[in-house]
Amino acid sequence: MKLIHILLNKSVLPMLACTLLFLIQPASAQQTGKKKFRGTVTTQENEPVIGATINVKGGTGTVTDVSGSFTVEAEDGASVSISSIGFESKELVLKGNEPVSVRLDKSYRNLNDVVVVGYGTVKKKDLTGSVALVNVGDAKKNASYDVAKMLQGQAAGISVHGSGEPGGYVQIKIRGTTTFGANSPLFVIDGVPVDAPYDFSPNDIESIQVLKDASAAAIYGSRAATGVIIITTRKGKQGPVRVNFNSYVGVQEVPRKISLTNREQYQKIVSAAEINAGLSLAPANDPANPSYVSDINTDWQKEALKQGLIQDHNVGLSGGTENISYNASLGYFNQTGTQEGPQKYDRYTLNTNLQGKKGRFSYGVKAAYTQSKKGNYAATNGHAVFGGVVTSMLTAIPTVPVYDPSRLGGYGGSDQVKNRAISANVVGINNLVNDYSDRNRFLGNVWGEIEVLKNLKYRLNASYDRTDYENSHFEPRFDMGYYYLNTQYYMYLQYGHSNTSLLEHTLTYALQKGKHKIDFLAGMTYQEDRNEWMSATATDTTDLDFHTFAAVSRANAKGVTSWKGAAALYSMLGRINYNYDDRYLLTANFRRDGSSKFTPANRYGNFVGFAAAWNISNEKFFKLPSFISSLKLRGGYGVLGNQTALGYYDYQSYINNSTNYLFGDQLAVGSTTVSVTDPTLKWESTTTTNVALDMGLFKEKLSFTVEYYNRLSKDIITAIPIPYSVGSFPQTLTTNAASLKNSGLEFTLTYRDHIGALNYTINANAYTLKNRVEKLGGRNNPVYGSGSKTEVGREVGELFGYVTEGIFQSTDDIGKHATQDQSGGIKPGDIKYKDMNGDGAITDADRAYLGSAIPKFYYGLNVSASYKNFDLSFFWQGNMGSKVNNGVYSALMAGQYGNAHTDELNYWTPANTNTNVPRPLINDINNGRFSDRFVQSGSYVKLQNAQIGYTLPESTLGRTHVFRSLRMYISGLNLVTITRYKGYDPDFISDGLFNRGFDYGSFPNPRTVMFGVQLGL
Repeated sequence: MKLIHILLNKSVLPMLACTLLFLIQPASAQQTGKKKFRGTVTTQENEPVIGATINVKGGTGTVTDVSGSFTVEAEDGASVSISSIGFESKELVLKGNEPVSVRLDKSYRNLNDVVVVGYGTVKKKDLTGSVALVNVGDAKKNASYDVAKMLQGQAAGISVHGSGEPGGYVQIKIRGTTTFGANSPLFVIDGVPVDAPYDFSPNDIESIQVLKDASAAAIYGSRAATGVIIITTRKGKQGPVRVNFNSYVGVQEVPRKISLTNREQYQKIVSAAEINAGLSLAPANDPANPSYVSDINTDWQKEALKQGLIQDHNVGLSGGTENISYNASLGYFNQTGTQEGPQKYDRYTLNTNLQGKKGRFSYGVKAAYTQSKKGNYAATNGHAVFGGVVTSMLTAIPTVPVYDPSRLGGYGGSDQVKNRAISANVVGINNLVNDYSDRNRFLGNVWGEIEVLKNLKYRLNASYDRTDYENSHFEPRFDMGYYYLNTQYYMYLQYGHSNTSLLEHTLTYALQKGKHKIDFLAGMTYQEDRNEWMSATATDTTDLDFHTFAAVSRANAKGVTSWKGAAALYSMLGRINYNYDDRYLLTANFRRDGSSKFTPANRYGNFVGFAAAWNISNEKFFKLPSFISSLKLRGGYGVLGNQTALGYYDYQSYINNSTNYLFGDQLAVGSTTVSVTDPTLKWESTTTTNVALDMGLFKEKLSFTVEYYNRLSKDIITAIPIPYSVGSFPQTLTTNAASLKNSGLEFTLTYRDHIGALNYTINANAYTLKNRVEKLGGRNNPVYGSGSKTEVGREVGELFGYVTEGIFQSTDDIGKHATQDQSGGIKPGDIKYKDMNGDGAITDADRAYLGSAIPKFYYGLNVSASYKNFDLSFFWQGNMGSKVNNGVYSALMAGQYGNAHTDELNYWTPANTNTNVPRPLINDINNGRFSDRFVQSGSYVKLQNAQIGYTLPESTLGRTHVFRSLRMYISGLNLVTITRYKGYDPDFISDGLFNRGFDYGSFPNPRTVMFGVQLGL
């Protein structure tokens, strides 16, 4: 609501309205010597073409309405061009007084489509680098607040994983892991580089291009090693004022439940575990004890999971004249969680674009503002919620109630003596603990371009990106049982802001002589990043319900800390595009980056990219079959830099100037280095090589691309261990140490055709990914993670643990096997592990690789069709060949005091020996080892989206004299999942670089059913 308050009180809306009225006025002015021409534009099936552009050469233009009709002012004999996306353009001469009737043919040739690349545009047919064009219409059918999530399965080479948490993090990678730091790509929105797009509304997006190789991305230098995603937002177009309203509302729920034990089953397992450990039964589980629980049977999934709501509303205003155009939109997004509690994500967005031209001078202004609030799920300061809200919810015991008025706070909890279980009440924590994050972000951009000489243009671009944020956490006093007891109020508050300023100067020159075309680009950029925050904490027994630090009575109960940082990046760049007769294409990119994150001696890095393409289909001496309409062979090579793994001052050592030293009998004050750094730190570099074949068949009805890529990252910045005797803290040295390689094949296929009034399109993409660690630095010691190992010659984060070979059935069986426990604690019913090295003892040396956490094959399939006023679409997505360390399943099969999966009921007993589930045992040290017991297939196929829509006929809308277009649709998301995975969702967040494929409770993606409206005025 702050945004609305700002709009009303700061007079932004009145100013915007006045500006638009000023812009609109010239479009309606009468001009002498002209007359009105009327006409209609239809398809070959006599359907109206809505929104077709009518351009009068040397004059003004307009667009067609919902009936395909238009009216334009022009002189008699004037030439006019009619164009619309998806149709072949036509030109005609306006004469006489009769209405003009134009029929457009469908076009499957998109080779002349303009593709946005770094600092410019290029026609698709002239592309030399690896650039993926995302179908924005398909992507927008995946309802999300974050465009990164919407890209899942939409283009080859992009892997995306998200969760169902409102406003939650989305993990996105292009062609695998290239660094040990952040692997997210660089996003460029309307020419402004940003780190992440989640603050901006997807409704405003007009086009998305993904730069995947060095030849395409080298122009962005050090920020492009992990790939570049270029986003262009909607701009105004010549014509009358147009109002667009897009809205959807949907309900969400977790699509599947995990089979958990009820009260009696839980008590049976825990009692068996206690008996096996030689313990007495917990009173709550002992029928002979007065404290036995028989009247409580809490189904925590039923109590904690609920139906959520998702909604998105956006209104846009656009229009313009021949010299100036505008677009403005206002949006609201809201998503409530599917776990019990007040947590939700709210976001208000405002986006404006203005561009114009006066003679040789062009200019543009962009301003975007976002205000968001995210309520965070269960977290406490002094009491860990083990495994997060998902795992804690599942392992919560059924013998504890959700609510208990007798306890402080009113929520149930376990008892140390009665239940003996640490059981988190996530419903209580979600509702009692107040944790939220507020963000306010402004992105501003202004540019001007002047044609100094013919085809020589100078452009000045300036942008400012600022985020102000507040993180707040408040805990009241509460009693939710054993371990979850809070005797003091706790409060944490952090205020901070970060901003990025960017100034760019570029010169472009286009030269054409005969069959030769050359485009030149040269430029300089300066970027400055600043980050600053201050935080405060307080604990007190005094009531802090007003959430103010002034209420804290004890001064020593409060603490304040702060931090500031700044970094700068200075760059020089250049590019040459050469085209000979549309047959031979060459591209060369260069960028020199200088970063303040490095020492002056290693501050600058040079990054280049080269690409070439051969349009075989344009060769006169090479006769292709008639069904091949286009054929291009292309390849590229380049080197990109990276510094994302570095902090602002990682090359600087820190000194403790309060160190004392004894000289003789005197104590002298001195200083010592407390952290060792590497002053020779230099840029990471990623070398990419790719070769591709682009083919168009049957007049581009079918287009196909196959591409091989190879990326080698060297001098990767990582922390390697150093001896404790050095006296450094931490006991690691950040240096250039590692090397990674990623390679694979990418396939993209599109088929478009129509049968009468039935139009259909099939978009499919797939790719493979092979990862290999070439170097780890130092002595190349392997890096161990949670059930994983990373070593030279294998991939990052490969699953690593023990190999099981059944269950011990007798003491004789134990005696014949390799020793697993020197204390003799192994009994019949325990897991038997394989002696991999044959030394007669089960030790860490017997662990083995258990599978790849990286899928071997990714794919996505979009199918859409329309018949007259109806449209239908499906989107399938998935991957194959990955393994998952199912930490949730491991926690539910532990045989301890927490609740269990029903699979645990099949535990070994002398009467039940035909099982692979070991005996439950309190304080077990053998059966819970990470092994292939908990490794499951992560392969899946999902029906991510299905949508059916209906567009009202123009004959109906025409009677209103108000509506230009109206489409209504029903959509379902995450409808079907085909998998053998035993967790909530095989598509989960796992961004731990060395802990890949480790699912310890990622928030499950919800199933969504929603209704939407798209309205044009």
